[in-house]
Amino acid sequence: MWDYYISIRKCIHKSIRKKLYDRQENMAKVSAEEKVYHYLLGLLIEHKLQPGSRILEKEIVEKIKVSRTPVRNAIIKLVADGLLDKAPDKGVTIPIPTGEDVKQIFCAREALEGESAFLAAMSINNEDIDFLKMLHKREKDAYYSFNKKLYTEVNESFHLNIARISKNRYLDRFIKQVYWRSQIFVFYFDSFYNFHPENSKKYFTPYERSSFKDHSEIIDAIINHDAGIAKKRMREHISSTYNLLFKPWQKNI
Repeated sequence: MWDYYISIRKCIHKSIRKKLYDRQENMAKVSAEEKVYHYLLGLLIEHKLQPGSRILEKEIVEKIKVSRTPVRNAIIKLVADGLLDKAPDKGVTIPIPTGEDVKQIFCAREALEGESAFLAAMSINNEDIDFLKMLHKREKDAYYSFNKKLYTEVNESFHLNIARISKNRYLDRFIKQVYWRSQIFVFYFDSFYNFHPENSKKYFTPYERSSFKDHSEIIDAIINHDAGIAKKRMREHISSTYNLLFKPWQKNI
């Protein structure tokens, strides 16, 4: 009887150790994937990868000292998010902007995000109201400090959390994809991502930047549960981004 008890304890301890090991291994794996994901995203933000450039797993493995598996998984996620393209004959590359592609992306964003703002205004709670206000403050802080990475994260959080607040899982899913696809082009055309303060004294303050005003008006409409205005302001915001950044150069992209 005692031997049976000992054997049961050993089995239990072995099972617990295996679960802990698997959990630690999964955490390390996720952490490595996130490291690769943000590393590549940073290269895009800083213009260290140009449209049409190929992404080579071997180079990333050697650069940031991780195995091929997290690199491959991070690349798969970036392709799914629309930040990278994958073709059988070319491998994984940075998307090359075309006038028609950019136009279709922003048209899709305008329709999807306008609807998400409409639904968010009808379902937002006090916790989410505080969260959106906090995001708007962080957005200004990131812009003042010229923190491109933080500004990118906060802008993403603003748009994707409005989709989350809408409580429509399909809008939530599709908005994420078209949002990031549009951002890959914003990185290359928006003056904020092209500007280097050490080379010039000219710099726009947040209050002179239309996106801050747009975001403020969208938040106000959602907080006031004015669904119609929230939808209108969101559509205008995305349309103005397209018109400001891309229309002047449409013939050249």
